[in-house]
Amino acid sequence: MLKIEYHLDVLKPHQPSIDTLARTLEKLDGVKMVEIKVEEIDQKTTSIYIIISGSGSISIEEITETLEANNCALHSVDKVLIENWK
Repeated sequence: MLKIEYHLDVLKPHQPSIDTLARTLEKLDGVKMVEIKVEEIDQKTTSIYIIISGSGSISIEEITETLEANNCALHSVDKVLIENWK
């Protein structure tokens, strides 16, 4: 089994809430866990750190498209972990 984990630095508007965004990302194919931590809040945006993990079917492209559809901007992919449990 292939386990994949992404650590993402993201800028988002105040809406949607991090709860709504986490639930949206969790619905993507292969995603088993979503963790979102607020790093900084300013007048119009929120800087957040997202950890997404699951199976090998997770697609960074699909994650990016979902973030953009929710008016979020992916600043960077700070860490990628791939584990192959054969």
